[in-house]
Amino acid sequence: MANIQTQPTYTNEQVEAYFNRLQVPRNRRQYDAASLTPEEQLEYLTVLLKHHFVRIPFENLSLHYSQHRQISTHPEELFNKIIGDNNGRGGYCMENNCLFATLLRSLGFKLFSAGARVFDGGKWSGWSHMVNIVTIGNKRYHTDVGFGANGPIVPMELDKSGPTQLHIYPATARLQWDNIPGNTDEHQRLWIYQHRINNESDFQTTYCFTELEFLPIDYSIMNYYTSTCQRSFFTRTIIGEKKLVSEDGETLIGNLILGNGDIKWRVNGVKEKEIAFASEEDRLKALEEHFGIHFSQSERDGIRGLASELK
Repeated sequence: MANIQTQPTYTNEQVEAYFNRLQVPRNRRQYDAASLTPEEQLEYLTVLLKHHFVRIPFENLSLHYSQHRQISTHPEELFNKIIGDNNGRGGYCMENNCLFATLLRSLGFKLFSAGARVFDGGKWSGWSHMVNIVTIGNKRYHTDVGFGANGPIVPMELDKSGPTQLHIYPATARLQWDNIPGNTDEHQRLWIYQHRINNESDFQTTYCFTELEFLPIDYSIMNYYTSTCQRSFFTRTIIGEKKLVSEDGETLIGNLILGNGDIKWRVNGVKEKEIAFASEEDRLKALEEHFGIHFSQSERDGIRGLASELK
């Protein structure tokens, strides 16, 4: 594997293990995306995204169930944690998106990563989120496997006309090329990702991102704040999410959502089931049964005394 400063890639063996984790059918595995037509590349990227959403959860469990409570964004560390250990783990935005970017680069896709600001509680965060921008033909596409339930589920073309794009029914999503509140220069523009739960609802601003390429050191700095600051959402609250897929494996139909005190099944925008946790054992059992995540005793003990512990 190459040095992290020289656009790291995974070995053929690592790519194969990654495909196995995603459960990509043998007949849909392509190892040289650069040889595909733009239409074929876009279709293949869409397939990879779908499998990623179903198999690799968005979660921040290492900040709660570990003795170190640290997050690494090094591609080799991410591979070992999420793919190599075969323990059902995923990661939060910079983990999942860095991992996926390394896979795409290994397959011959042309891409770079960029920073994003999250809109929460009526205000913008600093640069705290990561997205990947993939170039196919003469077009650029926004992809994100690290945001959770309302994040994009397909490659979204950077199209300034802002067309409505596919999401889990009945939701839709779009990108807007616009200024954001708080900028003193009215000429500044960012891509604003918006999501709505159905056609009768208004689009809600979720995050914005730049087309300026971010380097690994930028994410190291962002990751340090996000994973250590006491004001960070991730250090105070346990979250987890992965997508639910139709029986034929072709269509994303909903979300499995883990909160601090419960787990919910949302299908086609409707909550179908919910289980509340009365104890740590309840939450650990749900992680094992529904996410396939198993913790060692040391990891289980890591949450003792934290605000996120269920007592």
